[in-house]
Amino acid sequence: MTRRIIAIFLLALAMTVTAGAAELTDARKQEVIARINSAVSRLHTMSCSFVQTKHLSLLSDKMVSEGRMYYSQPDRLRWEYTSPYKYLFIFNGNKVYVGNDSRKDVIDTNTNKIFKEVARIMMSTVTGTALSNAADFDTEAAEEKGSWVVTLVPRKKEMRRMFAKITMTFSKSASMISELSIYEKNGDRTDIKFKDVLSDAKVDESLFSIP
Repeated sequence: MTRRIIAIFLLALAMTVTAGAAELTDARKQEVIARINSAVSRLHTMSCSFVQTKHLSLLSDKMVSEGRMYYSQPDRLRWEYTSPYKYLFIFNGNKVYVGNDSRKDVIDTNTNKIFKEVARIMMSTVTGTALSNAADFDTEAAEEKGSWVVTLVPRKKEMRRMFAKITMTFSKSASMISELSIYEKNGDRTDIKFKDVLSDAKVDESLFSIP
């Protein structure tokens, strides 16, 4: 069951390097990461809508879905698909809920090492804290007009089995994430664009309740 849920989760979240971005020097990269980390450290809540486009390496068709995301510091996240199908992930402390109309599962990450890693990676990539996690990722950074593009390449064998790299795009104006991408080892790619991002606005805590 665990492997099936993780597969669903990665399919849902599997997320582009932005063309034309100029690679940063090490000194400039550290400056950019420090700026983003500073903004993230002050982030208490975040909410937004998103559009996700799944690109399959063997097919020309695209799979497009939409949904909402809510985050509350330090470890609560709600990732909800609303169209064309409904699927819900809730991360709350050491509990993860995965469900739709036909099936519901609750996983205790304290007893599931793989899912604990998945939950931790998801939380850190959405908030941006993964940028400074040298134990998990090698980091590259580039700059283009209005944005910073950061690429994370997994260092741990367990992570490399799940994805080849993660790319995050941050707006320069707010140091907030605007796009999140994961490249899978089989060549598939999913692009997620965040819209109507609100930071530190009131979020109903009941959204993070485990059903």
